[in-house]
Parts: sequence; C-alpha cells; structure tokens
Amino acid sequence: MPVIGAAAETMAYSVKANIPENQINKTLTYFDLKMEPNQRQDITLTVSNSSDAKATILISPNVAMTNQNGVIDYSKVNAKIDSTLKNPLTSVISKAQEVTLEPKETKQVPFTLQMPEKEFDGLILGGFYISKKEDTSKLEAKEKDVQIKNKYSYVIGLQIRENTNEVKPVIELHDIKPTLLNYRTAVTANIQNTEATIIKELDIDAKVMKKGNTKVLHETNKKGLSMAPNSNFDFPINWDNQSLDPGTYMLQLAAQSGEDKWKFEKEFTISSKESTNLNKEAVELERAEPNWILIISVVVGVILLLMLVIGFFLYRHKKKKAAEKRARLIKQRRRKKNQELRKRKNASEALTKTKTVKKRPTNQTTKK
Repeated sequence: MPVIGAAAETMAYSVKANIPENQINKTLTYFDLKMEPNQRQDITLTVSNSSDAKATILISPNVAMTNQNGVIDYSKVNAKIDSTLKNPLTSVISKAQEVTLEPKETKQVPFTLQMPEKEFDGLILGGFYISKKEDTSKLEAKEKDVQIKNKYSYVIGLQIRENTNEVKPVIELHDIKPTLLNYRTAVTANIQNTEATIIKELDIDAKVMKKGNTKVLHETNKKGLSMAPNSNFDFPINWDNQSLDPGTYMLQLAAQSGEDKWKFEKEFTISSKESTNLNKEAVELERAEPNWILIISVVVGVILLLMLVIGFFLYRHKKKKAAEKRARLIKQRRRKKNQELRKRKNASEALTKTKTVKKRPTNQTTKK
C-alpha cells in the first residue's frame, strides 16, 4: 500500500495530496482513485515553502517498482518498466514538473490523468516523488566541507482502479546469476509479479545446492516482503562470504503470500570466468582452510602407488634376469654336452682308424 514519505523536521517545504470526490478510501492521505475507461481528470498537490528563501521543488510521477529489499519503491525516475506492465502510471499522467516557490509561498500543482480506452482489472500503481532542487554551486561548496549529505524527499502514493474484480497474484522465477552485493559474494534470483495487483506479506525461502546433491550449501529466508503490480526484483541469496566456485547448482525457491503458494526448482551455472572476476573483487572472502588429512592421505596414496609400480617393475626385471640366466646355463650345458659328444665321436673315429691300420700288415704276412 503506498504511503506518504516521512519528512525530517529540518525540511523547509511540505506537500500534501488534495483528495478528490472519486477517492475510494477517504481516510487515506494518498490518492486511491476509482476511474472509468477513457476518463480525464485533474488532481492537485499542495506545495508549501516555509523557509525564508526561494525554493524550487521537483515533482515526478513515477511507476511503482520493487527494490532488492522486497519493498515497493516510488523513487525511480525513468525506471525500466516490467514486460508485463500494460498501463504504467507514466502513460496515463502528465509529465514531471519543477515548481518555484517564493519564501512562505504555497501553490496548487495540477496533474492530468487520462485513462486508457480499454477497461482493465487490477491496479495502476505509482507515486509522486518530491524533492528540493539544489543550487549546484552551493552544493559543490557544501560537499567540500561535508562528507555525508542527507537528501530529504516526500513520496505521495497514487493508485487507480476501474473495478473491484479480484486479481490473483502470479509469481514467476527468471534468471539466476552470481554477483557482488556491497562487494560481498551472492547469487540473485529474479522474481516477477506478472499481475496488476500488490503482493503483500510475501515470505521467500531460497536454498542452493550442487546439482545432483541434496546438501544445502546456502539458504536465505525473508519474511514480510511486498511486490508492486507487474514488477520484478533480484532476490539476493547470501553466499556467506564464501567464494563463488564454478559449477552447476540447483535453486529451490518457495514463496508464500497468505494462501497463495509457489514453488520453483531451477538449475544455474557459475562459469570459471565469473568465478575468477567476482572472487577477485569480493571483500571479507573466507578462504577455505587446507584439508590436511585429505592432502596427507593423497600424498601417502601416491607414494604407495609409486612403490607398487616400482616394485612391480623391479620384480619383472629380476624375473627377466633370472630367466636370461637360466637360458644361458641351459645353453652352456647344451654346448658342453655337444662338445663332449663331439669329443667321444672323434675319439671313437680315431680308435676305429687305428684298428684298421694295425690289421693291414697282418694280411700281407699271411700271403707270404
């Protein structure tokens, strides 16, 4: 529900909404209008300068957005419109104005509403963002002396409807990506309200785990969030100051607003390039302590494996040498045996020859 932004006591100007007859809830101090298709209407703001100096007031009618904290935000000038928003406030109201007020002066500032021809269900939601225009030269002089400067502003809400038809909220889950929030590691999941209705008291629980693993690595739970009609925001998931390691992850996200519930499961990837770049820029990043037990176990395992490999090759080498030695001994024995056989053969042949020679003279004597 849009509200009037609170102003500090030091503010020297004030703004209020002048509530017209077609106000639905006349107890509200912001615009809550019932209008017809193609209706044209002027509404006014009363702006007062209570100071003793001239003041220029900037009044910008802005579309209601949802910021990263899950809060409806009316301060974004020329904000990017959600793809599902058919009738943004800026398309039905006159443009922003600059109003110059003399000291103690009050003015009525008119804005014109022109409704679309086609009737719609649900809300057009936005707000007037009101701030004081600063003198540039004075501002630069102040900034030299003051490091922190507070800028005060008002917001006056404006919501318009044409009927009381109920519009059920619908939430969709879009891109999931790694990022840095205040230079701290995180992942954001883009959540979209696709319907022309405010989502109130929205509770979101997001869990991240490695793909294929049920162990929850990171979890963020937020309650009491709000979403503007037809808007989206990047829901931040805290990475607990740990590094954004590359890999494929799974996001399980559950959202609930009253009786409306949504559940999503979607995988996403952190690339090596994203991991390197984001971790390099991150602050207070917890570096993982070395797992000495694992390291020692791996080293011992490698040493044992090397010993086994070396032992195997030594065994093979020894076995090969033994085989070669046996082969040499067998060869030597065969050679020796062959030599002995040749010696016996030669001796036998020599003996036979000697006997033959001795026999011949005996035969000759007999003939005589």
